[in-house]
Amino acid sequence: LVADQLRQPLDKVTADAHLIDDLDADSLDIVDLTIAVEEEFSTDEIQLEIPEEDAVEIRTVQNLVDYLTTAGLT
Repeated sequence: LVADQLRQPLDKVTADAHLIDDLDADSLDIVDLTIAVEEEFSTDEIQLEIPEEDAVEIRTVQNLVDYLTTAGLT
């Protein structure tokens, strides 16, 4: 999902990859990624919404995985 949204090769998207510094994301890319994650992980029972104050703290791929794990979605 991250590789597709940020148009990066899969081998470049590692756990410690920084979304902006390593994966060349800009602020619009981060918004698009957040929306894609919300859509991907929402179900009929659970509507995932990542508040802006949480989204700005997601700086690496691992931060995103940790966020989803904490939300009980992985």
